[in-house]
Amino acid sequence: MSKAEEIYKQIEPELIRDKGKFVAIDEASGEYFVGDNELDAYRKAQKKYPNKKFVFKRVGFKTTYFVGAF
Repeated sequence: MSKAEEIYKQIEPELIRDKGKFVAIDEASGEYFVGDNELDAYRKAQKKYPNKKFVFKRVGFKTTYFVGAF
């Protein structure tokens, strides 16, 4: 399990009210930023950490996106 997955598992219970939103996670600090979409979350995260990379998760879902046919 990645560091970001571990962080997400810890914060998931407090994010339940934000189901469907996106979270940008900074693996180094453990901080996270919630936004209505990935860009919104990224802008919030980048404001505090302008030169870092973030891992994105969609709150309440196993995957962020699904592409393909059923």
